[in-house]
Amino acid sequence: MSNHSSSIFQDRKDFAAFSAWIISCLVLAILTLIYFGHDFIGYFAAAKVLLIGGNPYDYNQVAPIIVEITGSFGSHPYYYIPWFAWLITPLALLPFNIARIFWMMINFIVWISGLLVSKKLFDWPDRGWKRWLLYLYATFSFVLITWRFEQVGGILFTLLIAAMVSIKSKKWFWAGVYLSLLLIKPNITLILFAVIIIWLMRQGLWKPIITTGIILTSLLLLTTIATPDWFQPLLKPGFGNGLFYFLQNPDEVVGIRLNTTLVDWLIMMGLERNVSYVINIIGLIIGIFCITWVIVKSQSLMKYVVISIIVTFAITPYAVQYDYPLLTLPIFWSLAEISQKRGFRIVGYSICVFIASVVIWEHPISDGYWMVIGVMVLTAISWIYRSLHPTEKLLISGSQD
Repeated sequence: MSNHSSSIFQDRKDFAAFSAWIISCLVLAILTLIYFGHDFIGYFAAAKVLLIGGNPYDYNQVAPIIVEITGSFGSHPYYYIPWFAWLITPLALLPFNIARIFWMMINFIVWISGLLVSKKLFDWPDRGWKRWLLYLYATFSFVLITWRFEQVGGILFTLLIAAMVSIKSKKWFWAGVYLSLLLIKPNITLILFAVIIIWLMRQGLWKPIITTGIILTSLLLLTTIATPDWFQPLLKPGFGNGLFYFLQNPDEVVGIRLNTTLVDWLIMMGLERNVSYVINIIGLIIGIFCITWVIVKSQSLMKYVVISIIVTFAITPYAVQYDYPLLTLPIFWSLAEISQKRGFRIVGYSICVFIASVVIWEHPISDGYWMVIGVMVLTAISWIYRSLHPTEKLLISGSQD
């Protein structure tokens, strides 16, 4: 009787935690559609330009469509890989508000799918309710702001998970597909992409590399055939102004854009810009050393991925907090590593609470860099733990880990 009651209680806890996660995701998605939203207009307008035979990188062509829909220019130049705009064209055939709903639905489904599939990479947590609460934590900490800005961070996380699971399952074609799609936002995925390719080369796994190369080459050729002059705006002075400045119109800068990078974080902490750049360069050198050390010392794909994600967000010249869902994977990995010792768990959970708290108290958005610092500290602790317990059973699935 007691065992039966305990089982029911466990099931109820699992159901309650799962419901809390799913309902929270639904509420966030609905609130985004009603009260927020920002960057989808840029994707939508770029795709519209493609449909009429224009160049999505030419903001003089994109801006009038934005004005037609919103009544103002905003600041939405297109900086993604060329074929990302082609992927958005089916939505651009719809009325804008209907397209926004579909975009939110895609993000909702993809994010949930990515978290569920991540179970194939981690054997922790071992209980349902703990796993659902972990997913709720990741949703609140990272995807809340991603969805508010209608960004692609959650999609990139799921593409990464899918690529790693495909590699683990030896599904080389799909591994190539997911790796290729990871490059839709190269400012935060290029290092990650390169490090995974290096790992595949070291393992002698050439099929996914060849597949990735064929897909990327085909996408580039098709894009160039469809839009032969797509690269010309990239060569013009001031093309990247929208990354660091707010634009009133295609030719007028009205303010400095604050990003969630080491440089902007240091500047807001009171350091001179030139000093911040020097520190960022030092960080880049340290990051290259850390990646090289892992490549030389480890055969673990997970470690390759974790270090490349951390280094990327630590030193990238351009990233915003809505790009941070990729940090979910280092957090999951680190917590799985330290989960078997109570003292380390308490420290790890405390750091996770701090990371989540940034969403509540941060101002300005450069404060979001504290999340990167928190993830770095958590990862360092997990490495210290593993060095102290090298023979302990891993809670990370896969022979390479």
